Amino acid sequence: MPAKVHDLDLGKLRAFEIVARNGTLQVAAARLNLTVSAISTQLKRLEELLGVELFRRTPSKLVITPEGERFAADVTQILDMTERALIRLDERGSHSGHVNISLGGDYAWLFMPKINSFSAQHPKITTTIKIHRGTESMTAVQKGTADFSIGAFLRRPKGLRFRTVATSTMSIIFNERDRPNPEAPLSAIGDRLLVAPRSATVRTRLGRSPQLKPAINYLECPTCHTAIDLVRRESGPAIVHTLCLDQVEADDIRAVDLGKSFGVEQFVIAYKASTVKQSVMRDLLEWLTR
Repeated sequence: MPAKVHDLDLGKLRAFEIVARNGTLQVAAARLNLTVSAISTQLKRLEELLGVELFRRTPSKLVITPEGERFAADVTQILDMTERALIRLDERGSHSGHVNISLGGDYAWLFMPKINSFSAQHPKITTTIKIHRGTESMTAVQKGTADFSIGAFLRRPKGLRFRTVATSTMSIIFNERDRPNPEAPLSAIGDRLLVAPRSATVRTRLGRSPQLKPAINYLECPTCHTAIDLVRRESGPAIVHTLCLDQVEADDIRAVDLGKSFGVEQFVIAYKASTVKQSVMRDLLEWLTR
């Protein structure tokens, strides 16, 4: 018997839409503040309710089915219309002014869709986005040249507030020709290792590993995506955010998730307490962290 509208709930639809768009349970879990297991359970219950297989499950990833793609297109429209209705209801669309956001280049894929959506809902707001590294981002917020700074930061200065919006383990990745030992992947590192900008943190964690060779040359890359591309070009193995790796086609990459024992990165939004005294800033913060 076909599912009825009253059998569905927006929570399951939102989880499905995020996974369908990003191809990973981790992104949905981070955005909805749920566990990966909870997201997986929601998808299975939705499939049972609809009587349709929305995803084909493989050992390494979820692959959306043709039925899932058609359903995702309709669900996206439903959720967008719901959001617009809520905005019109509480008259948030009347916001105007200027918002300055400092964004780490490695995390644009995670936040730009939300920023674009907020801007579309509030056409009277002018949004300026600048790409900064960690230290520059913090300085911009402290000086007031940025309202929000988004990234994964080595230090968190006093006087600023921080809201966690996503977390990620780290993964070591190799060219498809390499054959790392999944039980001891760091032992496959030769004399060169590619790292994204947070190399100081990575080096500290690597220094605790007995698997490593005594001397390693670290090649710093501007983003995880650059590191992934260089691995494909056989420039050496790399350590990247697992969340970033989930966003690319990685069939030609061998990856090993280093797990929570290696360390978990937090993606946060930094801001001053005085910033969110303005209603537009409060609404933007909630929009980015939901």
